[in-house]
Amino acid sequence: MQCEICRKKVKTKKNIINLFHPEIHHICENCYLENPLIPRLEILPIQEGIIYHHSMLVSRNKLSGLAYMSMMKPYYIDFMKSHTNNLFIYQDQLDEKLYHQMDSLKLGDIYLLTLYENIEKGEKL
Repeated sequence: MQCEICRKKVKTKKNIINLFHPEIHHICENCYLENPLIPRLEILPIQEGIIYHHSMLVSRNKLSGLAYMSMMKPYYIDFMKSHTNNLFIYQDQLDEKLYHQMDSLKLGDIYLLTLYENIEKGEKL
């Protein structure tokens, strides 16, 4: 399997216990060390609800979302345990336009997972 960022081969250690397990990580160790996950939670008010906004990366350069797909499992588990009555949405980035669209739809409480933090122009919602 190749790293989605640098396109080098991802090396995994195989032993008798994990020999037949599928390889799910699409990022190599070097790229992960350069672009680590920095999880962040923001709670944003909307009409008739709240947005629980979880952002995974604080990065200035756009990275491949596929590289971090295997890192979403803790968010799914948190959603299934604590927020089952909410709506789960995954987006690359939350911008002001998307925020106002979700606000006008009146969907209730939303569990929003984004890959990138809203860093363009230092916008505040």
